Amino acid sequence: MEKLTKQQIVLVTLLVSFVTSIATGIVTVALMDQAPAGVTQTINRIVERTIEKAVTIPATNNSAAVVTRETVVVKEDDKIIESVDKNKNSIVRIYTNMSNSGDVAQRTFIDLGTIISKEGLIVTGDVFADINGRYMVTVDNNKFYNVVVLPQKTNGQLYFLKIVQDPKNIVDFNPVTFSDSNGLKLGQTVIAWGGQEQNSVSAGIVSSLINNPDLVATTTATSTGALASKISAINTNISLIDSLPGGPLLNLYGEVVGLRINNTISDKNNFLPSNILKQEVANYASVQ
Repeated sequence: MEKLTKQQIVLVTLLVSFVTSIATGIVTVALMDQAPAGVTQTINRIVERTIEKAVTIPATNNSAAVVTRETVVVKEDDKIIESVDKNKNSIVRIYTNMSNSGDVAQRTFIDLGTIISKEGLIVTGDVFADINGRYMVTVDNNKFYNVVVLPQKTNGQLYFLKIVQDPKNIVDFNPVTFSDSNGLKLGQTVIAWGGQEQNSVSAGIVSSLINNPDLVATTTATSTGALASKISAINTNISLIDSLPGGPLLNLYGEVVGLRINNTISDKNNFLPSNILKQEVANYASVQ
């Protein structure tokens, strides 16, 4: 080293750095291949998006409006939290009401329900043994409301309930927002709702989509002669033990893409797509 010139020392340094970089890359790739799934999943779930912000500088002879480009890193965890927070006041727990006094000891949990109108219309799955019974719901375990199970049962999969409101104190509830379930993609992140006593959610992905060729989607494609089949059921990798009938299936934007409709744990196809749900809501409204 003492006999090397400055130029030779610089070249040796560059060579060592180059070799070190290659070695580091090889080791990193090897370790990532052997890493637990949870580690790589966390890394892969970081999404980047670029946002342009225009910053106006006070006009002078040498300045003008400047557009700066900044990259914002959005974690999937943050999107899941936003989605859940958006819908926490749109999910109800349904109880039997065996006592005129509303005694807590006389309540029995049945399942979840999803609010679909600000007036207090609720949709849930096939969960009632007696539609003429007495029932109550609570939003986020806050206040209890009496409900009636509406008599029309649409397709054997859904029930509709209506909150009985005090005419002197009308409450506007927070209905969910529906997404186009025909736009779902395999591998897309979804969030299922559960929790008998308090809110509980589980995140997973769309593992498969069941298409029904007999249901033709009314999209722009049909006008050109191309017929697209509708999605008739949604499969996820979320354990059905972690979700409950009447609970929604959400995307990362807080929109409902499906609804859990029954208690059958062995049947993975019991998330009803939102497009079919929207049609059932429209059909139900038309006969009331």
